[in-house]
Amino acid sequence: MFSKSRLVSAVVLLLAAGLIFYLIVTNANQEQVGIDQGMVAEDFTLPLWGTDETSSLSDYRGEIVIMNMWASWCPPCRKEMPDLDRLYQDYKDVGVTVLGVNMNKFERTTEDADAFLEEFDVSFPTLIDVDGDVATDYQIQGLPMTYIIDEDGVINLVIRGEVNYEGLEEIILEMF
Repeated sequence: MFSKSRLVSAVVLLLAAGLIFYLIVTNANQEQVGIDQGMVAEDFTLPLWGTDETSSLSDYRGEIVIMNMWASWCPPCRKEMPDLDRLYQDYKDVGVTVLGVNMNKFERTTEDADAFLEEFDVSFPTLIDVDGDVATDYQIQGLPMTYIIDEDGVINLVIRGEVNYEGLEEIILEMF
């Protein structure tokens, strides 16, 4: 038979193996948070334009999110804005949200974003990155930047540069 010390050693070994297995399985099931394709999008909370409220990226979980980062002085941002708004109008009732994030720290004046949003009659929710925290966290080096985020908050695609209605529509239709 087994001696008492061998039995204790066997139990300790089994417990250690069980703990290692548990840690491997639970870590494998946790998705990594970050800013790259395949990662859960880094959450943030910012002021919601036109209100006294704030909103978080995580508020839109359960929806496909087209997160577009822009500034008013950016020519491609100006060009794509009508397409983004039209996409929002066409798909907002079927689980797709366009979420604007103004890189306010990059604006010439704080009023420029307001004028831009009014000029283009933007109807989708727009957050204002007043302090530049999101620009820093998402390592924004050029504008516009668009993140396609699935219902679980996972970044499906990162698009650097201008987007258009047809290209975005094709992407989101594949996600349904």
